[in-house]
Amino acid sequence: MARPRLGAPFDLTLPSGAKAEVTARRSPTTLPGDLVEAIELGAVQVSTDPKDWPLADANVLETVLAALGCIAAPHVPLTCRNCGESIEIEPASAVPLAPLLAPLGDPELDPPVDRVEWHAFDAPVQVGRKGTADRFRLARRTLRDRVRLEEILGDDETAPLPLGAPLIRALGLDALGVGEGEPRVVTESAIAIARALEGLDDEAFGLAWDTITRAYDHQHWPPRLLAPVACPHCGARHDVEVVERPLAFAPERSGSTGREFPDLSEFTSRADAVTREVFGDDEPNGLAVVVEDGVPPCDDGGEPLLGSYTPDVLPTDGRVQGAPFVIALYYRTFRSMWDDEPYDVDAEIRETIEHELEHHEGFLAGHDPLDDEERAAIVTEHQRLAGIRPGKELAASASWLATDIGRFLRATWPIWLLVLVATLLVLAGDR
Repeated sequence: MARPRLGAPFDLTLPSGAKAEVTARRSPTTLPGDLVEAIELGAVQVSTDPKDWPLADANVLETVLAALGCIAAPHVPLTCRNCGESIEIEPASAVPLAPLLAPLGDPELDPPVDRVEWHAFDAPVQVGRKGTADRFRLARRTLRDRVRLEEILGDDETAPLPLGAPLIRALGLDALGVGEGEPRVVTESAIAIARALEGLDDEAFGLAWDTITRAYDHQHWPPRLLAPVACPHCGARHDVEVVERPLAFAPERSGSTGREFPDLSEFTSRADAVTREVFGDDEPNGLAVVVEDGVPPCDDGGEPLLGSYTPDVLPTDGRVQGAPFVIALYYRTFRSMWDDEPYDVDAEIRETIEHELEHHEGFLAGHDPLDDEERAAIVTEHQRLAGIRPGKELAASASWLATDIGRFLRATWPIWLLVLVATLLVLAGDR
């Protein structure tokens, strides 16, 4: 699908399945801060009123307009999750537009929208004398509801959260319940819901509110609204929101286990022990396993590597002298995974070593099918994110070829007609 041109109408097929015609112009002065302001200033005209759209539909249009330069989309400062460098990212120019203009129906990236959905709390919430709730229900929301939510929250990010019935209604948090499947409703009162949350201690409230904000994002912001941007220093991919959300984007939380990730020395010792267990008495000649504590390299998709296989000596401090084949374990990636969610460190080390051994066997055999599979998976994932259907490039080439040949025949048909007549005359003379 062609990129929309400013000033010319273009069609949108929205996540809900509705269609709209949009005309967008860049403001000659200050860019609007959001979709509502852009409409009020006349920078955007839409065939139907976006304030009445399902919120996910309006969020998609807002992101498209930011990518076209019609809505302000400031650079995002962050710390790279891989190399730790301070970077500034411009997500608006990186978000793939094609799948926003017409959803591709990917079950993960294009989920159903405009829905009522129950979500689970991490811990039960006491609802006065009504009992205990372990679920909450979020209703359908529109852009009009989001505007109301932003008004209630205000512009002062340091101000206390205005937790009350108006905030609960604007969020669409319309019920607390208990039980799996179709939960039994404990209360549908916005006042009772607000009081139940207010009654939690700080830690319990933090867990509950974090769960609510994640669910709100999940229900109203399709995954495609995050732009994949690479760190300019190490290439690590960061998925960054293009336009600011009313509630802070909340990553997945994991409960504290009371355990800490092993330091470099202990990790290296455990890696050595696992290596001996994996190799046993059949340790391959010339193959070394080392722990690298520098910045991990990234694969072609921008994911920091847990391990790598290199068929020559790595430029290390001499720990692998004389070893022509090296399996490297990247300490920082293992630690970063632990920060996201604790796991069995020894089991992950073992799985990584065994994985890299497959690469080693493929290299010795003269062909590494596992490497082919991994690269193909990265290409497929890129096509999903960019909205490229398999075979699209080939189809485009075929279309170009057919068009070019047709143009050529239309321009030269008199010559070919003369050639045909001359050929028929020659054949008739030969008889």
